[in-house]
Amino acid sequence: MDKALLHEMITELQQRTKAGELDRIQRIEEITALADAYFDAVGEHPDTIALERMANLVIYEELSDTNKNKMKKDEYPIMSERMEKTRRSGETSEKMAEEYDKFGKYQGKPVRRRLSTYEGIQIDRRAKARNKERRVKYSDFVKGKTPGQFTVNIATGEKIIH
Repeated sequence: MDKALLHEMITELQQRTKAGELDRIQRIEEITALADAYFDAVGEHPDTIALERMANLVIYEELSDTNKNKMKKDEYPIMSERMEKTRRSGETSEKMAEEYDKFGKYQGKPVRRRLSTYEGIQIDRRAKARNKERRVKYSDFVKGKTPGQFTVNIATGEKIIH
């Protein structure tokens, strides 16, 4: 018996299992007999691929169960590779769980957003406009043209309202 024949026999067991001809006990007995026959013929255990295929045949019912509530209803559920991939794609990372609280508010270190070129130009325009207004107000204040200002002559004590 060589590897090719072993894989053919495992494929035949898979087909019979999918057809419903073998229950779990019968499968275990046939898989054990197949592995023992391979060891007797070759002198070493089957390769890891063949062992994995045989193990998957033992737990065929659990792997072929597509029930969505499988994780909740079974005490020790076994997921197929497809189910595990689907589950992992819907999960978030642990870092995400650390940074968000139970209400969905971000609690991580705040990161400042960089301004776009357009935003920077707009901020500069507003700042220049405000500076121009401030310069006009200050020059009016210095010249004494703003309402409500007064000047006191210290020597005479005379108060002049502008």
